[in-house]
Amino acid sequence: MLRVLFSLIALAFVPALAADDQAAARKPKRFAIIFNMGYAGDRLPKDPAAFERMVVGVKAAHFNTILCRYEPWRAAICKKHGMQIFVDLLAGDHHVYKNVEGAKKLCTSLRGNGVVYGYHLWSDNIGNTYPGRSRDVKNVHSWDPTHAAYVGTYRMSRVNRVVGMDLLGYYDFHWSRGGHWGNVAKASGVTKAKGASFLRYCDPSPGLIGKGNPNRCGYTIATSIPFGLKGYLFHYRGGVIDLKTGKLDALGKDMQMVNAKFAAIGDELMAIGNPVAVWSAKVTKTAKDRPTGVAAAVPGGLPVIPAENWVQVKAGEVLLGHFKDGKGRDVLALASHNAYQPQAVRLEFKGVPKGVELFDRKKRQWVKSRVAGNAVEFSVEEYATELVRVMR
Repeated sequence: MLRVLFSLIALAFVPALAADDQAAARKPKRFAIIFNMGYAGDRLPKDPAAFERMVVGVKAAHFNTILCRYEPWRAAICKKHGMQIFVDLLAGDHHVYKNVEGAKKLCTSLRGNGVVYGYHLWSDNIGNTYPGRSRDVKNVHSWDPTHAAYVGTYRMSRVNRVVGMDLLGYYDFHWSRGGHWGNVAKASGVTKAKGASFLRYCDPSPGLIGKGNPNRCGYTIATSIPFGLKGYLFHYRGGVIDLKTGKLDALGKDMQMVNAKFAAIGDELMAIGNPVAVWSAKVTKTAKDRPTGVAAAVPGGLPVIPAENWVQVKAGEVLLGHFKDGKGRDVLALASHNAYQPQAVRLEFKGVPKGVELFDRKKRQWVKSRVAGNAVEFSVEEYATELVRVMR
């Protein structure tokens, strides 16, 4: 009896995990490039050897996370290959609201599990379902405070009403349906207000596969990063990889080209959080590399760079996001407004900066840039994001 009493007294003095600490623990450390074969089910291989062939194949295409039903044997294979599992809580006997006890049992068992990226709770219109989605997020947080809860939606309908989500995911398929700038700006605003992060659920084939498709896919991602994008996945329509052989098909090779550009900067993107501001230079050509037919102007209602701002774009039709890193340094993320053409960029600063560095994607390291007076010049590749660090 005394032993039990002493144990209870000791537990009373163990500090609880504060709400802020819980939120910090739930922020993924990985820029997630997520492979999936749909959700709310399980189309992935059930045979371990076949699953491992798939993992090896998609890793070669620079995916680093897999959306699927959690199984211990799958986790062991993913850990072996440095992959994480995005746990689908809309699948099987651990459905987040159809089998609450099953979901609770699973999530509780996965606390602190390093193979787990987070929990997928929803990927559809929010509409009037936001009370249910808020309930699901609250439940998952209580079962496992160490991993992020993701709620995905079509466009931005009522997603701001979901309480507590760590990751907002959305899709708009803007190449065919429009809405890109409005939706990405709202996603950025919602996640900043909530102290969360956002991901995109992208169209894998908005262009001709094997031709202009990588440009269009990559443009969507590249122009979302200045707004704070922290990962993405592609809507599954079939293809990408042959599950029998583990070989990439034509669409998979497109994804490989796209993913390579963002895998290289992923760690840096996770280190800079959400943007302080997003601005745009004026453009004379559309994203499809066609003349706008009007005088040079900022597209889509995007914010113009203020005249008194500390940095100005003197050349290059680019979008740029302004971030602060952990040491308070300014980091700019730039993307071309043209999906098919690189941009020769010239930035001018108010006053001479103490130093400017560009991130070399091939070397995966920061490299000092030559500063001429108060200006620096460099190239922004098509369907890529270039990072610039400025010491003022």
